[in-house]
Amino acid sequence: PEATPPEPAPPTVALPAPPAAAVPPALLDHARKIAEAHRVQTGSPIDAATLRARLGVPAALADSIALQLA
Repeated sequence: PEATPPEPAPPTVALPAPPAAAVPPALLDHARKIAEAHRVQTGSPIDAATLRARLGVPAALADSIALQLA
């Protein structure tokens, strides 16, 4: 018996990136001050993990803030 060719896989649709978490302006201002103090103290920009720890916010929010501060 002849083997039937496999059916083509359905096209994969690229999912859009999740929207960046909305950052309240007051939180962004506070984060900016923390980031500047970190830069003055260490000589390097703050990373999202440090920002997350200092602000006590979820990782996604810290990532959004870090992107806006960059």
